[in-house]
Amino acid sequence: MAGSRRPSWVWIVFVTVIAAVVIIPATFVAVRLTAPPPPATVSFHAPATVLLDGTGPPPIPVPGTGSFALVTSFSGTVASREPTLVRPIGSVAKAMTALIVLSAHPLGAGANGPSVTMTTADVLLYRQARAEGGSNLPVRAGEVLTERELLLALLLPSADNIAETLAVWVSGSRSTFIARLNAAAEAMGMAHTHFADPSGLSARTVSTAGDLVLLAKAVIASPALADMVRTVQATLPDGTVLNNLDILLNTQQGWLGIKTGWTGAAGGCLLFADAMQYTSGESITVWGAVLGQPPAASGDPAHPELGQAFASAQSAVVAAVSAYEAVDLSEALPQLTGSITTRWGGSAPVQLAPHQASDVVFIRAGALLRVHVIIQSPRAPIASGATVATVTGILNAKTSITWMVVTTTTIGAPSLSWKLFSA
Repeated sequence: MAGSRRPSWVWIVFVTVIAAVVIIPATFVAVRLTAPPPPATVSFHAPATVLLDGTGPPPIPVPGTGSFALVTSFSGTVASREPTLVRPIGSVAKAMTALIVLSAHPLGAGANGPSVTMTTADVLLYRQARAEGGSNLPVRAGEVLTERELLLALLLPSADNIAETLAVWVSGSRSTFIARLNAAAEAMGMAHTHFADPSGLSARTVSTAGDLVLLAKAVIASPALADMVRTVQATLPDGTVLNNLDILLNTQQGWLGIKTGWTGAAGGCLLFADAMQYTSGESITVWGAVLGQPPAASGDPAHPELGQAFASAQSAVVAAVSAYEAVDLSEALPQLTGSITTRWGGSAPVQLAPHQASDVVFIRAGALLRVHVIIQSPRAPIASGATVATVTGILNAKTSITWMVVTTTTIGAPSLSWKLFSA
């Protein structure tokens, strides 16, 4: 039939098809060309830890016999030998006796405290100590000594009779005082310690090197007692000179003393402490105990039985305090290798950017800086020097320093053809 027309729906379909053929590809191209490029891949290897001084801590010598424990305020226990073996401790026990006296009659550093009049019972205690061959201080009935003078006699020449005199003065009876000694040891966590007397002359007064470090800390924490144990010499009112048996007070830098001890059963014993001040402004306190040492040819000629105890303590402390130093973390760069790559072929090496400021910390030699890495997902274009990851050094569970991982060259954006046909 002439003049016939196609139905309208046919034209709609035709136009729709034409539009799809033209518009859909155009949209696809537009999306491809305007979509952001895929992120670059950052890959590199970094060590899990960095040894800060490059060598490790120097070895700390320990005695070949007996028991030993050495603790620092910075690192905890740094050396030991049989620290839990129970042994007689000799006159080291007098350090606890002094603590109990001061708990009953507190003194300020340098203060004299109350006066104590010696009785015939005290004279008998002196004669008994002399008869037993122990250290002693002659006393006379009616003689008046202050608390400080008695404590100095207890601690410096280690007078056994003065330990007994102080026990009765403080507690009224020897047995009550001994009970206080043991209660104090238990309260301080000295689980392997037992006191049978206030002087340590008894072989049943025992402890361990590990327990005695707790006692050393308590002594140094008491200003009055810390002052007395590092006193080299003192003079009583009658002119009697009290010399400290700890010869290291005269020879070892920072030596704080504490207490010597010797009996046939205990061997040579030494409770000691040392404080070291470093040029960086940091300070370290060292506490230690050595027990059961044989006599040595060197040392104090008047007390050769203590020679090996002195030598063992001194060599260990010297090694321990020399192990600390200030280091600049910004110079402790982890050895890092790696690169950044893209799917379209762009690549560049990466490196650690130098730290802009020094970051000085105080460490024990051999400390490990633990390395933690966070990788980013950068997108092109990526400029030279752009940050693509961070490396954080963690020391003693604290974040210490962070370096930026940067590109060394520019990475350009992908080409239009790659975006259109490869993305």
